[in-house]
Amino acid sequence: LSSNVLFSQNSIKGKVVDDHSLPISNAEIYIDNSTIQTRSNNKGEFELNLPNGQYNLIVRANLFENYMLNVKTNNQTNFYQVVLEPEVIGLEETIVQAISKEDRLYYYQTFLRLFLGSNEAAKKCKIEKSKDLRFRYDKSTRQLSVTSREPLIITNNHLGYKIEYDLIDFNVDFKTNYVLTLGTTLFTELKSSASKENKWKENRQKSYLGSVTHFMKALYDDKIEGQGYDIKRLIRKDNPDYIKFKEETLLGGRIEGKVPPKIITYLINKKVPNDSLKVVENNNQYLYFKGLYSVEYKKEKEDLEYAKQNRANYISNQLSIFSIKSELLKIEENGTYYHPADLLVEGYWSWEKIANMVPIDY
Repeated sequence: LSSNVLFSQNSIKGKVVDDHSLPISNAEIYIDNSTIQTRSNNKGEFELNLPNGQYNLIVRANLFENYMLNVKTNNQTNFYQVVLEPEVIGLEETIVQAISKEDRLYYYQTFLRLFLGSNEAAKKCKIEKSKDLRFRYDKSTRQLSVTSREPLIITNNHLGYKIEYDLIDFNVDFKTNYVLTLGTTLFTELKSSASKENKWKENRQKSYLGSVTHFMKALYDDKIEGQGYDIKRLIRKDNPDYIKFKEETLLGGRIEGKVPPKIITYLINKKVPNDSLKVVENNNQYLYFKGLYSVEYKKEKEDLEYAKQNRANYISNQLSIFSIKSELLKIEENGTYYHPADLLVEGYWSWEKIANMVPIDY
């Protein structure tokens, strides 16, 4: 995709001021999950050009709290006045939980695996100033939370980006194996030799195809099959054989053979029409369904490392499972969706992490 073509249709103008209405110069303004950025001038003014759609506009400046504004573009100039509040350091942020070097190393390695990933792309990523990360583990709830006062600076030598990631929330629930990662992202392209930059472009294309963003865009455009996706309804329920086994065991009975699986999962081998997944209201599109769906990306095999972790003998197409927490999940033409925390994914989509993420203007 060409950013020169994609971002040239609508003008977003604004002014950044403090709580006394005084202009803030040199504030950084960017579109979340993109390479699109600018800075305010000495009058606090800024301007960006964007296509039709919905975006998160992020404004940040030294000594002020970050500001996030949801903006919509519709072939007209929009003006926004952004008021930044003075930065406040909460009491809970000044309390650092005492942990041993061994525990910190374990938490950090867990964070890297669940934040960046564990594939080849992740191995080529480096978090600068990792000592800024703060870890808190609650033994009673078995939850790990990670925070950082400053944006994480990540050098991605697999895709050729410097990433500034403002970590809003990172939480691991070891009881449910649920991982929540929320943050805002600014990408800057790295510079290198022509051969290396060409390799980066190849890697970006491979990372984008088959991703959640690619899938959402295909769903928005009603091109699921054409883009290589196969969706099936997935049923997951308690196994009655396991329940019987557990009851008989509790009564002192003896059952020979293997313990039956606790949960059984099966696919309904029937084509899933788009209108069973989404609804269209006032030219807006929303994911709208209950239960689980399996999605297979037929145009690319899974990573060898992923196959090794999940099975021993063969490599299959990329397989993922998705569901939504909310009743409606809005999707945009560029493949973004709101709210990101309301989309739950398993399988291949949950394995590829920040290290494989490309900007929306890629």
